[in-house]
Amino acid sequence: MPYILKHYFDPDWDLTKLKPAEQVDGSVDHHEKHFVHSVEAGAVIAEWVELAEDANGQDERFVYDEKAFPAGRGTGIKHRHPDRLYAAKDGYVCYKDGKIVVRDTLILAKDIDYHTGNIDFIGNVVIDGSVRSGFSVRGRDLSVHGQIEGAEVKALQDLNCKGGIKGGHKAQVKSGRDMKLAFCENATLQSSRDILIKGALMHSDVYAGRRLAVGGRLTGGNISAYNYIYVGEQLGGGLDTDTSLVLGYHPSLLYVNRESNIRIKKLHDDIASFEKILNKDDEFQEEYKEKLESAKAELELIKSLKVQLWEGMYCTECLEECKVLVPGVVKPGVEISIGNAYYKVDDYLEDVFFYYDHEEVKIGASTKNIKR
Repeated sequence: MPYILKHYFDPDWDLTKLKPAEQVDGSVDHHEKHFVHSVEAGAVIAEWVELAEDANGQDERFVYDEKAFPAGRGTGIKHRHPDRLYAAKDGYVCYKDGKIVVRDTLILAKDIDYHTGNIDFIGNVVIDGSVRSGFSVRGRDLSVHGQIEGAEVKALQDLNCKGGIKGGHKAQVKSGRDMKLAFCENATLQSSRDILIKGALMHSDVYAGRRLAVGGRLTGGNISAYNYIYVGEQLGGGLDTDTSLVLGYHPSLLYVNRESNIRIKKLHDDIASFEKILNKDDEFQEEYKEKLESAKAELELIKSLKVQLWEGMYCTECLEECKVLVPGVVKPGVEISIGNAYYKVDDYLEDVFFYYDHEEVKIGASTKNIKR
């Protein structure tokens, strides 16, 4: 009896023939081309089905006289279900040299742009090119050999960008574990553990779950690290450049607090706009009265949540371990907060460290004997 091999993936998947996703209204989204389809370990990827005698229109390539899976690496069969082929690991499934294989690493020898669309993959992603502005990449471990531009990049575990980041004030880069960068300009960085930057860190917002180390200059931006910041060459850009460092609170909570402040400002603007319309125009009274009440209710809710957020942040205080180490130069204007202690640098300093002592930020004269 003939059998047909039923696929739970596209057996003709071809990286060179990607098409943009069609929307409900018939338009197409050139950012979404379904570059790769992820499968989880244990998912059924192919199955034998008996071929009916009167069956027409079946793909003859997948009609077999005997049930023998063209199984390759990353696939497996369960004794209880011998007619099904399973993914043995997380990854993507395709045909390779006539075999069905599952691969856990997606290697892209090109930029992430309109040719590829966004990438959302369950396994590791290696990008030989750059991630262009307006696109997004998501994976387990991410390695980018080129640059990250104004893109959204998220690694569930580690992220390594050898070409550095030129974010254009739009880049959002996040890692579930450690992050390593050649340099970073005008971006927002979030990491649950350490952020290591070989060169300069300039005009960026940073949230490091444990430590931040910058080999070159750290100039401008709002920098948060739980307990440790190291800057090799220069901290601050002078009085004309705002450089703020915050230590001692969990950075993920500080990020939520920042987002809450942005939303509160937007709500205040909306409320003022709605009240202005209601005072001038009777035609839209009902519509804008409802919008005004909704905005006020959301504002009160966010304020209430911020109180709870700060209560939680105080519980995460880790002040005695906090250090800012700068073997290079510290320029005037740098603001350093460790818990509720605050210090603003008003003169040039060299080869110093900052630490918390009795509700004050104090300065040590040399970094050479400090344990890192």
